[in-house]
Amino acid sequence: MNSLSDALHGLTVDILKQLLANFSDAKAVTRKDLLVAALLDEMSDTGLPRVWAMLDPCQQLAVREAAYDVQGRFDGKRFAAQYGQVPRFHHPGKSGSQRGPMNVLNLFLFEHDGSILLPAQLRLRVAAFCPAPAPNFLTSLAALPEPEQPAQDDEGDAPPLTQRNTAPDALYEVVAMLRMVDQKRISVSDKTRMPGVTALRAIEGKLANGDFYDATADCADADQQIGAIKPVAWPLLLQASGLAELHGSKLGLTPAGIKALQAPPADVLRGIWRKWLSSTMFDEFNRVDAIKGQKGKGRLTPVAARRAIVGQFLQDCPAARWVEVDELGRFMRAEGAPLAVAKDPWSLYLEDPNYGALAYTDDEWDIFERRYLLCVLFEYCATLGMIDLAYRSPHDARPRFQDLWGGQGMSFLSRYDGLMHVRLTELGAYCLGLSPSYTAPAQAASCTLSVSASLQIGVTHGSLSAEDVLLLENWASRDSASLWRLDREKTMLAVERGHDTAQLAAFLQSRDSQPLPVQVEGFLRTCNKQGKAMRVLGTSVLIECVDAGTADLIAEHKDTAALCMRAGKRHLAVLQSREDKFRQAVRMLGYGIAQ
Repeated sequence: MNSLSDALHGLTVDILKQLLANFSDAKAVTRKDLLVAALLDEMSDTGLPRVWAMLDPCQQLAVREAAYDVQGRFDGKRFAAQYGQVPRFHHPGKSGSQRGPMNVLNLFLFEHDGSILLPAQLRLRVAAFCPAPAPNFLTSLAALPEPEQPAQDDEGDAPPLTQRNTAPDALYEVVAMLRMVDQKRISVSDKTRMPGVTALRAIEGKLANGDFYDATADCADADQQIGAIKPVAWPLLLQASGLAELHGSKLGLTPAGIKALQAPPADVLRGIWRKWLSSTMFDEFNRVDAIKGQKGKGRLTPVAARRAIVGQFLQDCPAARWVEVDELGRFMRAEGAPLAVAKDPWSLYLEDPNYGALAYTDDEWDIFERRYLLCVLFEYCATLGMIDLAYRSPHDARPRFQDLWGGQGMSFLSRYDGLMHVRLTELGAYCLGLSPSYTAPAQAASCTLSVSASLQIGVTHGSLSAEDVLLLENWASRDSASLWRLDREKTMLAVERGHDTAQLAAFLQSRDSQPLPVQVEGFLRTCNKQGKAMRVLGTSVLIECVDAGTADLIAEHKDTAALCMRAGKRHLAVLQSREDKFRQAVRMLGYGIAQ
């Protein structure tokens, strides 16, 4: 839409009359061309300041937003998110009427092909005398706000916030989870890939500081238990990132997972985040299980696009400062984030598909996008140590949904409703690519050890930290609460996986005032050498020859000798990567390989 004249000619005579009626001194006319001419005169260079003054501050701000938009577009939803108000396009109506005649805002903003636009020529004129509106800004806090004190007639105190600093836990837990998977201690469903009750309990027992909520805590609503968060997230994240896969009914490590055991935990967490972003193995919105009907085809938008948008806006959060989750959501809406969850809200419902359809809501963002954002932040970003959390119980934390049919008997729509503030961690900045490197804070020794010539490790003062236990479990067996013994099989397995015994030696020496016994040094040196005595070159194909003479000929011939090796009198071993070349070579010698 280029000119104001074109925009006005596109309106009906009735609308043009409404617009001209805003000017009490205007001459009454009825023909369309005369109405357009009169309105163009009011909007001339001399008349424009007068018309501008007829706009209230909110209306002026709406026009300024459109004037400085590249396409001259006014987006009502973005405007409402940024300013908390919407401009009026009509005068107040008479008693019982929803709205009255059109006001002068309609001489600036016009509907065109489903959008509201400021004509290009008029946009230049407005921008010439109006400064650009202030940019959208994400508000953050250096410290969490003090809890509000209840009024004298209120009962009870304001719900307390629980603060969790997640990075130290994640750095420990990612190694602990990989170890559990390596030991085949996590069972998951072959259909949903979700852990069962037994696996959830086992995982929770390995968490650094437990789950975010106490699973055993009493719940006022027996039908709405909060349930597990971290114990669900870890198996899903490890599978989505390609570090774990299903071996029968239990998870096992993939080759990438085995390599991750010897990689720095921060690098593993960053890799998990990046792989998870593009994975389509599961849709985390399904975890908002009070919303029914999600399993139908085409009812939700593609999950990878949603994750990417959340990750993009997480980068706008300043490190080490608290951001209210609702403020982050407001900022996203004001920026026009295309975060859409429900493709068909009529098929999504609470309790009953006939009465509880969620398309009846007047705020789809609150039901779908806000709950999705809470889920991603609470269950996945926090589990990976990317954000610190401030949260309360989800019960009645965000009760607006209770006005919907089917919501009256529920105290929360999602187990994540209690999340109030997040704070981007240094680890999170590294995972998001905002920082080029990450150095974990140095951990002070929590105990002293005594290492004996018999390969025993005793705790003589203090107690082992969770990280210390995790390290020792890689090399030693536990005899009692304070006594460990270096284990040859575990040590050899650790060396096979790429660990170096120097790491263990440094740990032991840093906690023992005496030099390591020569027997222990010899044990570690021998294991480190013998653990690398062999290596896997690749998968081979075993070929049986008809007789020993044929095997001799092929094994010694100049065209095939480099492609195979003897594996007995009549057998040859061929690397799978060389099988095609070997087959071609033996055919040239006049031999074939039967299947």
